[in-house]
Formats: sequence, C-alpha cells, structure tokens
Amino acid sequence: MATLTFRHRRRFYEMRLPHLLFVDGLYAGTLQGDELSMPVPPGHYQLRVQFGGRLPLGRSGRSVDLSVSSEQEGVEVQGNTVVEFHDHERLWNVLFDVDLAVWIVSFFVTLPTVYKIVSDVFFAVWLVRLLIIRKRYYKLNVKNL
Repeated sequence: MATLTFRHRRRFYEMRLPHLLFVDGLYAGTLQGDELSMPVPPGHYQLRVQFGGRLPLGRSGRSVDLSVSSEQEGVEVQGNTVVEFHDHERLWNVLFDVDLAVWIVSFFVTLPTVYKIVSDVFFAVWLVRLLIIRKRYYKLNVKNL
C-alpha cells in the first residue's frame, strides 16, 4: 500500500476551513486541519480538492454551486506521495486585507466618496474573477517521497 497525504499550505493567520478531498471522483475524506493521510493502492489517480458546496433554492431541489476547487489528473501514487495545495489569490488577498483595514478605519474617519466607489468596483471585479476561476482555484503540487 502507498500513502497519499494532502497538505494545505496556508499562512498562519488564515483560518482552518474544511476541504473535501476526492480520489478518482469518489469522496475520500474531509481535511479539517492542515494534513490528512490515507492508504491507497499504487497507481494513477485523479485528485480534486474542493471547498464550499451547494446553496439550495427552495423546495424545488434546485441549487447553485458555490464551491471553489482544483483538479489534477494522472497523478502517480507510489510509496509516500504528498499533495500540497494553496490558493492562487495571494495578490487579491493582500488587496482585500488593505481594503478591509480601510473599511474599519472608515467607521472612525470620514473618507471621500471615491473610496466607496473604488472599494465596490474592486469587490465586483474580485467576485467576477472568482466565478471565472472557481474550478481551478487551488494550485496542487505533487511530490513522491
């Protein structure tokens, strides 16, 4: 048996959020901390990491997919294989953190109307970009040890 280990590479101030892990399209477990290991037979696999889920729209059974994920096919697993993942949003996270700090300051200091317009446009652009890249949100790095 080989060991497949998923690791979330996150910054110290980021929250630990649950990520769903899939191997060959089948649910393999939930990553609740920073690492999850599982025994698998050696071979080639399709791996997917997903955060989020579906938002139900009433009793009709319809729903909207609000998840972000990433997938990698043909990953060779033999011996100890480590899959590290992190998001592509480094620059956007910095911009969002700065915007959040200015927003908190705006409770105590009156800021020009231009700030509100720039902040709203920034949020709209970020949201559209997130919807476009949501199926390749994470970067997966595979290492065979």
